[in-house]
Amino acid sequence: MKPSVIPALLTLLLLGSPLQAVKKDTRLILDEIQKLAETVAALDNKINIMATELAGLKRKSDISEERIGAMSRNQADMSQSRENLLLSMQFFKEELNDIKNSLNRLNDRIMNIPTTTMGAVANSADTIPSSGRANETSLTQDPSSIYYAAYSDYIKENFDLAIEGFRQFIRNYPESGLADNSLYWIGECYYAKKKYQDAINTFNELLSQYKDGDKAPAAFLKKGYALLEMGRQSEGVGILKELISRFPLSEESSLAQQKIKEFNE
Repeated sequence: MKPSVIPALLTLLLLGSPLQAVKKDTRLILDEIQKLAETVAALDNKINIMATELAGLKRKSDISEERIGAMSRNQADMSQSRENLLLSMQFFKEELNDIKNSLNRLNDRIMNIPTTTMGAVANSADTIPSSGRANETSLTQDPSSIYYAAYSDYIKENFDLAIEGFRQFIRNYPESGLADNSLYWIGECYYAKKKYQDAINTFNELLSQYKDGDKAPAAFLKKGYALLEMGRQSEGVGILKELISRFPLSEESSLAQQKIKEFNE
């Protein structure tokens, strides 16, 4: 029974006979119906939230499939560089971790739904008009959907849209674990646009705020590359050597050593 029906039902029952004639058991039944309706409304809200999260996970899955297809095409003609493969691995790791966390949160919410009221929710679904179901579309946006939408623009080389999307994510969720990742991909967008000074400024911002974060080695590497692209060889090599010193076991360190070797030959 929809919660909105309860007030009308109460009015009809109370106005249909004198107030004093309403039996005690009828009042108890009406109270129980009211409580059940409130429970159904709360469960409807939980189901709506979970539906939003499931939609977000599907979006992430679609982006993953798109990326896998792009990687396959690149590997087919053997044109994908080691650096681009590293970028793909970096984001794939972020994506898998975030999907895993989302699934765990969703599972926890499902487990917390009272089993005694699930039947009531199922029955109430048959009485919900189409207009009620339409309201399910007006749900709160999943924060990570902004992040993955921005990354989708990045892999499509819509760099300006990607930068705007990542900036929006940082503004809205500055404490998120993906805030430093967003800064990193903004730097990558500028690097791809050959706006090397903007890329350097972004990587400096990341290294200032998240110097021990998991994106620090990659930020050092691309900052060094950007300096070399600008003809500032001594500065670029210096940054690459700092990367090797601070993160000697990282994949980025191996790439830095290779780049330095190329300049020394």
